[in-house]
Amino acid sequence: MTQPLVFADRGAKVTTPGVKLKSLTLHPRARGLASEIAVAVALVAVATLVRWLLGRLTPGVLPYALYFPAILIAALFGGWRAGLAALALSAVIGWWLFGRPTPELGAAAVVNLAIFVISMGAVFVSGAYTRAAVSRLRLSEQAAAQRNLLNETLFETMSEGFSLCGAICDAEGRLVDYTILEMNPALRKILGVGPEAIGTRFSDGPRRADWLKLCDRVIRTGTPARWEFHNPAIGRWHEIRIGRVTETMMAQFFIDITERKLAEARQGELFDELNHRVKNNLSMVSSFLHLQARSASPQAREELTKAVVRVQSIAQVHSALYRGARREDVDLGGYLHELCSGLATSLVSDDRVVIDVEAESLVAPVDTAVALGMVVTELVTNAAKYAYPPPTAGRIAVRLARRDGEIVLSVSDTGAGLNADGSGGREGLGLRLVGSLVEQVHGELAVSGPPGTTFDVRLPG
Repeated sequence: MTQPLVFADRGAKVTTPGVKLKSLTLHPRARGLASEIAVAVALVAVATLVRWLLGRLTPGVLPYALYFPAILIAALFGGWRAGLAALALSAVIGWWLFGRPTPELGAAAVVNLAIFVISMGAVFVSGAYTRAAVSRLRLSEQAAAQRNLLNETLFETMSEGFSLCGAICDAEGRLVDYTILEMNPALRKILGVGPEAIGTRFSDGPRRADWLKLCDRVIRTGTPARWEFHNPAIGRWHEIRIGRVTETMMAQFFIDITERKLAEARQGELFDELNHRVKNNLSMVSSFLHLQARSASPQAREELTKAVVRVQSIAQVHSALYRGARREDVDLGGYLHELCSGLATSLVSDDRVVIDVEAESLVAPVDTAVALGMVVTELVTNAAKYAYPPPTAGRIAVRLARRDGEIVLSVSDTGAGLNADGSGGREGLGLRLVGSLVEQVHGELAVSGPPGTTFDVRLPG
């Protein structure tokens, strides 16, 4: 006895005795089209059946009236292809069964069909557009829900503190207070508060005028700002980053920077210790050279004294660096004032030579400060020796300023000028050292005179 065909759910799998057939699987698009056509056929079939039954009861029923809802429902729930298929089937079946011309109707049947096709075209377009709009709205709502879920998950699980604040301004538009609109669990943990903190005002706690000024500037200008504070309750450092969200709202991010602060403190301690040791070693070298100069010959004593002055100028840089708030830079103005004060004491035993210093407060890297300090030391030493030999009195002017984007350092005197060969008795290691140091900091050295002698050093500033 022949076995019946067996159909699987996916595609059509047919089995017969002694015959092997490959499994057939419809493409998803083909399955979708088939289901849409099935929806259209079913709706048109129902409309046709109802129209036939009504026609038996009431012969005067319009031939295409019940196809209107069938086409609209097909377009709304089955898609534009189902609506188009329902429109075509309704026109063909309605014409064949109910709308063909009769002696009573004549050409009116054709007019009815034309009106039906035009009207149903409008219904089809409306249904298809409505379905597309509803689909887009549904997708938009799903995307919004997904974004809200992601944002909520991020808000609840992020390790950094976050708050959203509403600005409260006075009549002149200045920020005088703000309300906490949102606060994530991380920030509540940082501040040691609970959910009841949401809705409170900044003025409910300790007020800080400088903090409000910073927030006011962010709200007014829209420029983000940063603030660091130490929370003694938990012993942690935090950096607050403030940004404007709208003209009346701002966001605050709290980032834990305790580890960075500890590292900076440790680095500062190591730097201070290193600088202290360097300063002590330089003082020791200076003392050894000074002791050696006492028992040396006059010529050697002079050279050793110069070496002492050079070592002391480097020690002055380290001293300025140690006292400064910026560990990588030196205030050149303050450094030159202190350096020249020491030079006046060590080079001249009386008041016949005065060192006059006018220096702007300019910040420069340590390497530049060391090089310029050595340059000033050599030039002032040479001026005191050659421009004003005993018992000649005079003045040495040291000037430091920023001009046209350059740092200009000048050392000048009104004493004996340079010789024709440009030395004036000042040739030797000192001037060679000056030229090398100026080149090291990518500067330019210019010498002018008489009257007197002026050394100008220009370097990028």
